[in-house]
Amino acid sequence: MYTVYMSVLNELLAVEKRLAHGSGDDYAEVLHDDALVIVPGAVLDRAQCIAAMNSSPGWDETAFSDTRLIETVHTATVAYTFTGRRDDATYSATLASTYLRRDGDWRLLVHQQTPR
Repeated sequence: MYTVYMSVLNELLAVEKRLAHGSGDDYAEVLHDDALVIVPGAVLDRAQCIAAMNSSPGWDETAFSDTRLIETVHTATVAYTFTGRRDDATYSATLASTYLRRDGDWRLLVHQQTPR
């Protein structure tokens, strides 16, 4: 059981890292059709999130800590403390992402950020 837990956790954290460093194209591949992305001051649907990520560079460096996972048959939620650096700016937040497994792939359904 522990091995499966770590496997899913590591798989989802790899997706989260890809998104943190990626562009709108990365989000387009991962976001569920009905996705909601909740960031400080906004609730974005799939199209709005992709557009926002296309106009924002990814993070230069990221760190994930205090990771947690809860998994059901079809969903998994990963929560963690995120720290990102872009140029001289640093951002720290508690993040949670809920994924739906579809045809063997994870699709991001809901993502939420709470600045620290």
